[in-house]
Amino acid sequence: MRAVQSEQVSVGWDDRVLATHTIPHFMQSSTWEAVRSGGPWHVTRRGLGVERDYPALVFERLAEGFGILEHLPRVSGLTPDDVPALSERIRAGRGTAFATKIEVCQPRDEMLVAAFQADGWLPTRASQYRHTVIVDTGMSEEDILAGMKKRARAEIRAAERNGVVVGRVELSEANRRSMIELVRETEERSGAFFRRSGYLERVWTTFVHDDRGQLYFAWHEGRVVAGAFVARYGSNAWYKDGGSLRDQPQLMASRLLQWGIICDLAEMGIERYELGHVPPPDEPDAPGQGILTFKGAFAQDVLEYMPAFQLSHEDRAEAWRRGEGAFLAEHLERTGDYWY
Repeated sequence: MRAVQSEQVSVGWDDRVLATHTIPHFMQSSTWEAVRSGGPWHVTRRGLGVERDYPALVFERLAEGFGILEHLPRVSGLTPDDVPALSERIRAGRGTAFATKIEVCQPRDEMLVAAFQADGWLPTRASQYRHTVIVDTGMSEEDILAGMKKRARAEIRAAERNGVVVGRVELSEANRRSMIELVRETEERSGAFFRRSGYLERVWTTFVHDDRGQLYFAWHEGRVVAGAFVARYGSNAWYKDGGSLRDQPQLMASRLLQWGIICDLAEMGIERYELGHVPPPDEPDAPGQGILTFKGAFAQDVLEYMPAFQLSHEDRAEAWRRGEGAFLAEHLERTGDYWY
């Protein structure tokens, strides 16, 4: 399904991305371009293919002490044979950038990994999560339920018995305020990092304006107890932001909220719903095991994306690759915000 597009949406650009990327991600959309263009990132539209069209948004930012970093987030539709031409185009068009980071939104593929490494790309720190849970929403509700783990089905039924109801809501001022309160409650309870409220509201507003986003609430006895903002692009959707109250965890409101979203997306014609970050399932000591338990119950498997790679253009790029983690930590400590 193609959503109705506002005048802000660049139909030509998005048509190209949707036609050439195998998992078209909202970070390559004109909507995300509009979100990011208002901050420290400079965004350009590039054609990085040689024998075929391959559009990609390239984000550039000054990394203090290093220079300009190029970033290609969440690109897809690449094969091992594409890598040499892609690298050539990036080198030719890098301008003053000291390095280029690419994060490929495709399942891990050892042949593709080898192709990047053979062309001079080095493993680097990922800015986006690499493990997630995917719900196939291109099936009937019965088949979607059958694909879930028993725990998810049981908790959905429990929430329904408890009187929880879910639905879409407008992104009104009151609802934005309620959603921010849910996010901050979750942040305080879990210790997870969330972006600043102004940034979150800018993202939500821009996606809703382009008919590529929707806010959902769960209520119990008239009280909002959970919320989620979902982004859409083409036939894909993402659980972008969420929050909940935990004074009555036995309600299972968040479980029913996600089930309501899944059903709504399936009715809209969305075929793939990505639930966001989960820790690697083979690392039981990694933070976020509760997130893995919750999201992992909606499907049988966890998907691992490709690792991030860096293509160095200047000698100082290696110092950045090795020291990026410390740079990001210092930036977060100094500003209270995420550099990416």
